[in-house]
Amino acid sequence: MIERFIGPATIVYVLSASVACLWWAADLSRRVVTIEHSTVTAERLARLEAEVHALGQATQDMKESLNDLSRAIRAR
Repeated sequence: MIERFIGPATIVYVLSASVACLWWAADLSRRVVTIEHSTVTAERLARLEAEVHALGQATQDMKESLNDLSRAIRAR
């Protein structure tokens, strides 16, 4: 009786759709891992950029202090 409602083509279609769905889900999982990895890399890059900016500011402050010290020594 079930053979009248579900033919061999329907079974093949359901099996192939299931395989395609599993394949798509596995590929989606790989993409998510790749995106998460690139996000971690972007966060690291942002931290490094902030550190470089802070170091540049500290260097500028040192230069200004040295210039002030140099002027103070020359004024004596």
